[in-house]
Amino acid sequence: HKHTHFNRMGNAQARKRVKATDFNYIADHTAFLTKDIVQEYYDKIMAENPDGKMSSQQFKKIFKLAFPERPEEKLDKLILELQDNDGNIEVASLLIIIYLFSDGSVEKKLDQIFNLFDEDGNGSISVPELLNLMAYFIKIGEGKAHKVDMATVMAEMYNLGDSDGNEKLEKNEFLRGMKGHAVTKKIMEINKIDALLDVL
Repeated sequence: HKHTHFNRMGNAQARKRVKATDFNYIADHTAFLTKDIVQEYYDKIMAENPDGKMSSQQFKKIFKLAFPERPEEKLDKLILELQDNDGNIEVASLLIIIYLFSDGSVEKKLDQIFNLFDEDGNGSISVPELLNLMAYFIKIGEGKAHKVDMATVMAEMYNLGDSDGNEKLEKNEFLRGMKGHAVTKKIMEINKIDALLDVL
C-alpha cells in the first residue's frame, strides 16, 4: 500500500512537533489544570511508547483527565473502535480526539490539527503530510469500515482549499477546505462520544 511510509514518517515527525503552545491549548480547553501537567503526561507517554502507539489503558487515563465528565461505558466503546489488533492506540489519534472534544472554536481546533501535521513547520501542508492527516481523520471519523473513500475526500478537500494552485495548503486554505467539505466538516462538529460512535 503506497501510503504506509508516509504514515510512519508522519507519526515520528508529528510527535516531535507537539510544542508548549499545544500544551497550553490543551490546558486551556480541557479539564487539565496546567500546561506543565499536560507536558508531563505527554513526555511520559512518549518515553514509554517510542513507536507512537499507547496502550488503551494509557489512552483511557489521559482521556478521563481531559474530560472527566464523559461516561465511562461510552469511553470503553470508543477505545474498542480506535485500538488496533494489539490493543494499542496511536498517540496522534489521542491528540486529534482531544482537539475535537476540546471547548475551543472549530477554527482553533483546526489550527491545532494543522500544526500537528505541518511536519516541517513551514506553515503549509504538503501532499504527503495531508495524506497522513486524512488517514487519521477518516480512521477516527468514519471507522474501520471506511464507508468513505479517503483518496476522494482528500482530493476534494484539497481542491476546495488550494486556491492558488501551488500544490500545498497554507493554513487559511486548510481551514477553508476542512470546513467546506461535507465529510471533514461533519468530523469537526463532533464533540460527544455518542456522535463519534455514530460514525465509527
